[in-house]
Amino acid sequence: MSGLVAQRRSYINGSWVAGTGTAITVTSPGTEELVAEVEGASLAQVESAVNAARHAFDSGGWPTSAPEERIATVLRFAEALESRRESLTETVIQEAGCPRLISQTVQVDMALKSIRELADLYGRMPAWQHSDAPLADYMVGPSLRLSINRYEAAGVVAAITPYNFPLITNVWKVVPALLAGCTTVLRPSPLTPLEAIVFGEAADEAGIPAGVLNIVVEAGNEGGMLLSTHPDVDVVSFTGSTDIGRVIAAQAAPTLKRVILELGGKSVQLHLPDVCDDLAGIVGAAMAVFVSHAGQGCALQTRLLVPEQRRADVVEAVAAAASKLTIGDPSSLETMVGPLISAKQVERVDGIVRDAVTAGGVIAVGGRRPGHLDRGHFYEPTVIDVTSSANPVAQREVFGPVLAVQGYLDLDDAIAITNGTPYGLSGGVYTKDLALGMSVAERIRSGTVQVNTGWASGYTPMGGFKQSGYGRERGAAGIRSFQELKHIVVGSR
Repeated sequence: MSGLVAQRRSYINGSWVAGTGTAITVTSPGTEELVAEVEGASLAQVESAVNAARHAFDSGGWPTSAPEERIATVLRFAEALESRRESLTETVIQEAGCPRLISQTVQVDMALKSIRELADLYGRMPAWQHSDAPLADYMVGPSLRLSINRYEAAGVVAAITPYNFPLITNVWKVVPALLAGCTTVLRPSPLTPLEAIVFGEAADEAGIPAGVLNIVVEAGNEGGMLLSTHPDVDVVSFTGSTDIGRVIAAQAAPTLKRVILELGGKSVQLHLPDVCDDLAGIVGAAMAVFVSHAGQGCALQTRLLVPEQRRADVVEAVAAAASKLTIGDPSSLETMVGPLISAKQVERVDGIVRDAVTAGGVIAVGGRRPGHLDRGHFYEPTVIDVTSSANPVAQREVFGPVLAVQGYLDLDDAIAITNGTPYGLSGGVYTKDLALGMSVAERIRSGTVQVNTGWASGYTPMGGFKQSGYGRERGAAGIRSFQELKHIVVGSR
């Protein structure tokens, strides 16, 4: 395991810096064994990273370089990461506990593909545009005037990323910011710092200028707080819980820095009556919650809604399928459900399950730690039959392999249940009638609605409504999040 990454420290201003803060011990969620020890950055070193990014933005050539030059550098960065594909996969498995199949296809393959997609998309986005004024307004008497919109780099970006999908989240924050001409400070979760460190190795190899990409790894949260309050940071992009998102928004408010928040979710998979004879299809959609990194995903569809008269049959079928999923060693291709990130998270998940039962929910399967595994932070795939939207498992983000099944009376009731949480990140509608599916999607208050299928790439935007956050990542909107719009008016004399 010691060979996962060459470095064990922070990357600041183009150099590897010996950490002067608290050391970080990275352990495997699947085995609880030591993966690596990392030198933690001190608060002074986080300050140094901000200073380096500020200097690189204000005095370096990155923001003013030609877009083609930045694209070429980012593509070299992608190649450098690509050459580390195998190591990145092993790193995801070891430090995040993500099963090998998901680590290969989502954590690594999608991340590397997204870099090229974002570079392609940015290359087709105009840096200059005429404004929306009518043509007649361009003439003022005998004189001509032009109204031009210019998109410029927003400045220094602090990217604060979570533990569940660290590699792909790092990509979705850092790469659009770099393409837009921003300089960056990446602060990964202390639970999964190694994948971020690889960014520094790839930056060196790709020739990213000093100070343009900095990586600070810290054991606590003081550095993250400094990044969200520092007057020299222009944008904070954070992915994590809604509770921490509120804190970051408050910390950023005094300096009025731009904040992009991708927060919690309680997404539905709404199966309309015309597909409810297809139990296999419903089961397949339900199992995605469990096999997608043991439910540790903010956009996972953790509430299953079906017509009330079909609820009992669906609960039985989904529970039967969940009981057959292979849970265990994340390094095995046969494993479908891996561990949670920590013992603390297992306790949190179990607490929500107990609260759900107290509120009237019935556990159809799971609801405990697996008895056959004597180490690792595992929790059984759990299906809970609920009859009320007020049940905690229907309202709270669990972030574990727990699925709530609930019945609805009619379409209006289904929409009310769907929209009846504080969140609005994602959701799915399943139906044979695409026109009906589209009309239902229009009524759902969330940043993404999938009708029968999903699509997540560098080309597609992601973000939330309500307490799932604000701003967008990925897609053209995600790139524009790291740009300022300047209006320039030019007139003849």
